[in-house]
Amino acid sequence: MPNINMGDLWALILMGGGGMLLWSLANKLATASEAPFLRNVIAATVVLRAGWSFLQHNVLGQYYPTFGADTIARFGEAQRLAQAWHEGLWVPQLPTTLAQSHSLLINLKTILLVYIFGPSPMLSEALTGTANASICIAVYLICRHIKVTPLATRMSVLLNAFLPSLIFWSTQDLKDPILAVCGAWALLAMLKVSERWGRAQYVLLLAIMNAVALVYRPYVGILLIAGQVLAWAYTLRLPKSTFGSMARVGIFLMLAPVAVYVGIREMKDTYGEGMSLEWANEQFNVNRAGAVKSGLNGSEYEIPLTASSPAMAIVQLPIRVLLLILTPIPIFPGPVRRMMMFPEMWFVYLWVVPRFIKGVREAWRKNRQALMAILLMVAPIIFAYALKTSVSGEAVRMRTQFLPELLIFAGIGHAVIQRERIAAADVFKRKMLWMRQKQQWDQEDVAP
Repeated sequence: MPNINMGDLWALILMGGGGMLLWSLANKLATASEAPFLRNVIAATVVLRAGWSFLQHNVLGQYYPTFGADTIARFGEAQRLAQAWHEGLWVPQLPTTLAQSHSLLINLKTILLVYIFGPSPMLSEALTGTANASICIAVYLICRHIKVTPLATRMSVLLNAFLPSLIFWSTQDLKDPILAVCGAWALLAMLKVSERWGRAQYVLLLAIMNAVALVYRPYVGILLIAGQVLAWAYTLRLPKSTFGSMARVGIFLMLAPVAVYVGIREMKDTYGEGMSLEWANEQFNVNRAGAVKSGLNGSEYEIPLTASSPAMAIVQLPIRVLLLILTPIPIFPGPVRRMMMFPEMWFVYLWVVPRFIKGVREAWRKNRQALMAILLMVAPIIFAYALKTSVSGEAVRMRTQFLPELLIFAGIGHAVIQRERIAAADVFKRKMLWMRQKQQWDQEDVAP
């Protein structure tokens, strides 16, 4: 029998209230024809997230620590400090530097929720899950901005709303779900701002999303801003001439090294001078050996990829990116936690990947500027994680930060495939009609 306390009830109430706000926002921002669809998706995905949050703590409680060890540890610490706060034995202190913020803020958020509403790990998940559901609205608005078809828009939203791994990680008290929200809404704001600077609300939205990313995980915030700078340099409105192309390339080449340097500098300020490409390479190799912490052995990437130097790691970068996005490979057996991902990964390999490829090709032909803006914005984060991540579970969690943007192209590819099927069916019908007509002519020719 589920053991429900007042904190759990408050969490469900908070998630319900957040879902109603998102439902209202979807109704306001969507077109009249698309509003019912978006409202229904928001309602369904919020209910799904609330249901999973309740299930993992109140039904699967004895098994859940296997999958949510970080969340359980953070809640235990928050419960202890919230009790000490009530007793006057402890007072929370805000971080004074960016380097302190990445650990303190997420812990203070959990402590504050437990202090106000009572001990329940669902409270933080109510916040992260509801906020993460807003990505569906951001993806819908991005698709409208880059002028993809209604079918592509709907499929992009559906993938973001119901892909199991996205739902699971959105209901964990981690930084990744919030950073995914920042990335999606920052992309929308960046596309709007690059089109016209006068849109004050999008400038404000961009600033807020970047600020949240910076305080939650500083190096991701820097990488997010670096991606925006690169995308802005590419989408900058310049004359469609040789001079305009050269100017765009020149700005891009000047800003790219600056963005990379600032990102590396901030990582070192946050995590110490040891934070470098050598450090990332060492992390990859150590994780590859399964020697960081218990439970990782057997969870490494299926392809035995190691690098003896940073230069070799950079050479391996394309393969590392593919592994980051497509691990676990569902033909290699492994621990139970990895094999539980196999149904989704078969769906990804057989359904999503072919549509993603078609979607990228379609965007390259018809809307190259939007394609490059999206890819350039997420590229710094993808490359950074690819260089250091070599454990399947960590890769699945990390990629939730940029997967919503990539799924847009799977939605576009789905629309392309549907269009091709309709065209093929139309050709088949015309061919059958012509064959029947030919038979009639032949019969008339042989008639006495």
